[in-house]
Amino acid sequence: MPESALLQSISILQQRKAGKQQQEQCLQKCRFPPRVENSESDGLEPECQERVDIATDAEDLPEGETNLREVSEDQWPDEEGEDQEESQDEIEEEPQQEQSESDEKSDEKAPPQRCSVVRRVRSNSADPVALAQKRVQRLMAARRRARRDERRDKALSQCKFDTVNIEAFRKATLARLSGNDLPQSSLNLNPAASLDLPAVEQQTSKPSRRKIAVVGGGPVGLWAATLIMLRHARRVKRMAAGSGATAAKANSGFIRGADAPEIVIFERRAPEDHCSRRNVRITLDAHTVALLNKHTKSNRFVSGMALAEIESILLEQWRRLGGPKGIQYGSHINTPQEVAQQDDWDLVLWAGGRWSINDATRSDLDCDMRVGEHEEVIVFEMRNFAPSKRQGGKQMEDLELLAAADLTFSAKHAAEKAVPMDSEVKAAYRIVLRVGQDAQTGEPLCWLWFMGLPDELKAAKAAAGPPSRDHCNKCHESIAAALEAELDRLALLPESSEALPWVRRLMAAAGALQDRVMSPGEVSGRWVDASYWSADRVVCSLPPGPSGRIAPMVLVGDAAMGKPFYTGTTLNVHLAEVKSFSRLPVIRWGQPSGESSSQRRASRFTLSADKAVTAPFQSYEDRYQQLLLRTPGLQRRAPAEAATKGKAGSN
Repeated sequence: MPESALLQSISILQQRKAGKQQQEQCLQKCRFPPRVENSESDGLEPECQERVDIATDAEDLPEGETNLREVSEDQWPDEEGEDQEESQDEIEEEPQQEQSESDEKSDEKAPPQRCSVVRRVRSNSADPVALAQKRVQRLMAARRRARRDERRDKALSQCKFDTVNIEAFRKATLARLSGNDLPQSSLNLNPAASLDLPAVEQQTSKPSRRKIAVVGGGPVGLWAATLIMLRHARRVKRMAAGSGATAAKANSGFIRGADAPEIVIFERRAPEDHCSRRNVRITLDAHTVALLNKHTKSNRFVSGMALAEIESILLEQWRRLGGPKGIQYGSHINTPQEVAQQDDWDLVLWAGGRWSINDATRSDLDCDMRVGEHEEVIVFEMRNFAPSKRQGGKQMEDLELLAAADLTFSAKHAAEKAVPMDSEVKAAYRIVLRVGQDAQTGEPLCWLWFMGLPDELKAAKAAAGPPSRDHCNKCHESIAAALEAELDRLALLPESSEALPWVRRLMAAAGALQDRVMSPGEVSGRWVDASYWSADRVVCSLPPGPSGRIAPMVLVGDAAMGKPFYTGTTLNVHLAEVKSFSRLPVIRWGQPSGESSSQRRASRFTLSADKAVTAPFQSYEDRYQQLLLRTPGLQRRAPAEAATKGKAGSN
């Protein structure tokens, strides 16, 4: 390569390098302009001087630390005023002007150049993260409103034709179209006039709050009222006076919506007797524990806790939700008719227990009670246990371990050892131990369920009749002594001759259980009917109220169905069913129109008044019927299966 060409290439590269350095210096000045002093800005125009002051003040401000991921829903601003704030923060960026070599040489016009730099600094002073945050907040708020409106419209559309007898309309239409002899006068362009459908009146006045009555302040009644009110309220936290979990809990509350119903719980017991059943412990499964802790925002629910503790936690939250008038103590309500006459209720939930409604009232409401599998058993109530044999062990811990052990094997083994196998049929004993705590003394209190008793013993008990109260409350020194006292009452212990083989087996099993359950010193026995029960229906209609309105009534808890107490799963089923009930659209949105379904104009295609008020709860009734078919102990069969078995029996 010639030397002249090489020198020319080197000069070109040096010029390019110098141009790049000069361009970087200009960009650096645009990004970080120097602070303008008053002496330098005296010659600027007023508009340029104002922009210089804004730019110098913006340099002293700290950078924003806003993070989109740290913004919660509670901090979202209102929709009003967002557009105005965004329009004030938006600044148009000036297009970047290309600099020529002639402009770089002529730097004498400093004020216009400084104004351009200052305006560009102001355009970059707006935080892009804050602008993006506002746009995202506005978009998410619009999506929330759209989803809420969509859910409401969908729920109301499902309840739109609840009061229309679709089957009657279908049959009438088929009858009119079967002969192709439609008169010309029937071809009316107005379907509502030709079909005589009920007219829909537009609601002009503001709807009043719905009224819901809950009969029974037990765990199921408190749980039902809590879930329904939580559908119309949101949790808020106020400024705490102190610190810690206690202060945060005391200063948390709820804000009810405008459509929140008025719920009143009628409790028969006095305030001092409420939440006092500490001698009954409930076995809660993992799903129920998670459900209770989720809706109470706590971790206080565990398996095996006392029934009084469950009621106290639910009552504490209900007082914050329902207010001071949310529960009425000393309300002696014997029949659903008494509730209907007190006020015009939109819904009545009956959670008073299995025996709260007599058979005659159930028959009038078409919700008769049926008993499935049942068995007469002897329950021994035990106290004053022997000390633990383990070093450092506690009585309550040992008894809870025994409750999870197989006590049936010990009873059967002792019975077979007392009487050989070839002399009698093998015993069918079943033993279940339930552990509790005395509410007054705090000492362990247990119940031993002795099931699978011989038929001879049950027949003798039926012939002798029920025992007296003094006999049931009398304490004995052991399980064998309490069983011997009952056998003596039934005249099954002859004085001269030897006892029967099945009696000897029974006494041997009682003696083995005495040693197995830490030798209780105070034992009393009583007969208990362990049975499965269920109502034919759980959704029914009440008699008209003071204004003539008909209110629906739903049975929940033991008033609807139940299992023997020793199974330990009854309350879990009740709480899960109430949770599904609270999800009904009628619970969240109410009736689709302002007036009650029973007040609508009747026609041949409209359901009757009592069926119209129960139509929105038909899905819950179907769920309950499926639950009855899935539980073998209730002995409920599907109609098709029952008809097949009946036909086979007749053949």
